[in-house]
Amino acid sequence: MEQNVAAFSKKICLRFILIPMNVSGTKQDLWEYLSDVRRPIALYGTGDGADKIISVLERYGLKDLIIAVFASDGFVRDRMFHGFKVISYSECCEKYGDKDFIVLVCFGSSRPEVLEQVSRIKSERELYVPDVPVYGNVLFTREFYGSARDSIEDVFSRLADEASQRCFENYISYKLTGDISYLAGAESDPDDELKLLKDISDGCFVDLGAYYGDTLIRYLDKFPCLDKAIAVEPERHSFKKLKECAEKLGSDITCINALVGSHTGKEKVSASRGRGTRALAASNVELKKTIDIDVVTVDSIAPDNVSFIKFDVEGSEADAVEGAKETVRKCRPAMKIACYHRSEDVFAIVKKVAEIRDDYKIYMRHTRCIPGWDTDFYFI
Repeated sequence: MEQNVAAFSKKICLRFILIPMNVSGTKQDLWEYLSDVRRPIALYGTGDGADKIISVLERYGLKDLIIAVFASDGFVRDRMFHGFKVISYSECCEKYGDKDFIVLVCFGSSRPEVLEQVSRIKSERELYVPDVPVYGNVLFTREFYGSARDSIEDVFSRLADEASQRCFENYISYKLTGDISYLAGAESDPDDELKLLKDISDGCFVDLGAYYGDTLIRYLDKFPCLDKAIAVEPERHSFKKLKECAEKLGSDITCINALVGSHTGKEKVSASRGRGTRALAASNVELKKTIDIDVVTVDSIAPDNVSFIKFDVEGSEADAVEGAKETVRKCRPAMKIACYHRSEDVFAIVKKVAEIRDDYKIYMRHTRCIPGWDTDFYFI
């Protein structure tokens, strides 16, 4: 099995950025590879991620190759998913072991015990973790890479250190192949960002996508020079916990229940679907119950002394940067911007910032997680 994976990865070639992509077909992305070998497929995991991967397999005429759906032992239960009875991995091997099936992981996690389980299966079976966008319908395919290669190479040329270039190369290679050995090559220690942000100046921290307040706690503790904070969170249950967190911290913190975008206004979102409701509202899914929520821009809420902004706004990062133009021009804050929600984020976010100011040092870091989530650009 490992020889098959190695052969596929060798076809792809590690240094995408420095060696031009051959769009004639001599290199393959994951979906082309699966189409070429047409081997049976077992899906590991259920839920939204599996729904998306099944949809892509159907688009490529590969849905008929699915032979099983399995889950981690604690999640098997007596249930069906897309017409398949959900079984355990051991049951899958016992029933289909002679079919030389490929495993596609259909969920995200950073939990060590889950990642160890995935690694164990990878040592026994040919396994991939497909890169499907959290939001949007644009797949990071060989064709997409070819169309965006100039922009991707421009980002690579702007990165300020070797660690960022290594992270970027491996991250792009992972997105094309689904091979998690590339993600391992992109990893850095979670505290590595503290070295990048060490020169943050006195001022205000703007936390976009503040969730329960975890990043408020982290950055206000690590950077005492941040003497004020504005925390924005759209999901109402998370916002309630965020306010409780802010009260416990006892600092000068303003909490705002809103979406973040390029313009102020209001939007209708799902009343019950939690985070990511803006993307859901823009889809073709019928929303049975909606609520109106405010949309703010950074420029509309930020004071004159912003020194650090964290953007993690569920696929609206580029719009949020657009709505922060005046603050970025005037304050030149350090920025941490998530770049994994949409396929185009790996180049569109850098381009957007560069259009506002072109005097930042740009870094990229990925912390351990599957698929390629928890990947961010740092503008210093």
